[in-house]
Amino acid sequence: MTGARRPASEPRPTRSTPSPRNPFPKTGSASSASRIWRKAPHPITVGCCLLGALTCYSIFVYKDSVVPEGVDPANLDVSSRYNATASTFDRDVDFWERYSGIVKLRSELVLQARGNVLEAAVGTGRNSAFYDFNRIKSLTLLDQSKEMVAVARAKWQEDKQCRFITQSALKPLPLAPGSEKEPGEEGYDTIIATMSLCSTPLPELFLRNLASGLVYQSIHDGTALAASTTSDENPPSRILLLEHGRSYYPLINKFLDWTSPGHALHYGCWWNRDVGQIAEDSGLEIIKIRRKHFGTTWWLELGLPDEAKGAKRQQWIDTTRSKIAAAKAELEQKQGLAGKKMKEQDEERRRVAELEEWRREQREQMKRGKS
Repeated sequence: MTGARRPASEPRPTRSTPSPRNPFPKTGSASSASRIWRKAPHPITVGCCLLGALTCYSIFVYKDSVVPEGVDPANLDVSSRYNATASTFDRDVDFWERYSGIVKLRSELVLQARGNVLEAAVGTGRNSAFYDFNRIKSLTLLDQSKEMVAVARAKWQEDKQCRFITQSALKPLPLAPGSEKEPGEEGYDTIIATMSLCSTPLPELFLRNLASGLVYQSIHDGTALAASTTSDENPPSRILLLEHGRSYYPLINKFLDWTSPGHALHYGCWWNRDVGQIAEDSGLEIIKIRRKHFGTTWWLELGLPDEAKGAKRQQWIDTTRSKIAAAKAELEQKQGLAGKKMKEQDEERRRVAELEEWRREQREQMKRGKS
């Protein structure tokens, strides 16, 4: 009895025929490499494009952003950059935020807001579309840049009630609308800040000042003041942050450190700050930390420390404001010296440019005279 014949169209197995579990033959390394390249070119291509983009960006930010010798870049006042970039800010960051998932993170963060809500350093109002007015009683949007606030106000829907306030978040915060103005009840249930720690000159004190605006429940029986309960119906007051800063990886941190001065001079943002260390140094209660994008994107939830509750609350607030006043006075002195050196450098560069232009004109005249 003869065995069943193999169909003519089915090839006989050979040593070089790939098995179902191994899509590439063991022999012929050059052929394997070419097949791998055709099969999955995207990670390598994307990596090369990213490296090229970072190189071009580094050249761009350093071309005209040289910090004078002897000047600590951290002492430069870059707050005015946001006034200059307000009209183009959304266009500049929208593509990156949308495709990196930042917009989704903004939405998830803002949807946690409850009660009276304050958003500090609101910028151009990139979180405006995500607030759920079924969960919040009032919304206050605050920023020190008039130009940024104007852009945010233009986005707002007329049927949604909201306050816009132009002031620094390092100053005493405004009371929540309709508050009872009782001790501990004049603040906000939720305070939100996104991409803000990179732009403030005093990030630890910025967080402490935000915390001074948080509400806590009072028990007015003459004997005790307690923190708010932790039930779902009445969650504790919190600060919700979405920030960018240092990475898990030293190589990325080196790049952030290298480009940070130029990036700050162009965009007003110090993107190499250690957000986790800032939160720890602020003394606030760290409730949650999440990180994405190689650790450079930080999600934080912070609460009032024990020393800011109860009878100690006012003393803690007064201490915070005293620290802010002292730090701002010292910072203004340093910024004044740094700004003076920057102006001297800019003036010297202007003179050099004028001299080069004069020499070029002289050479052109000599060429025309010879001809």
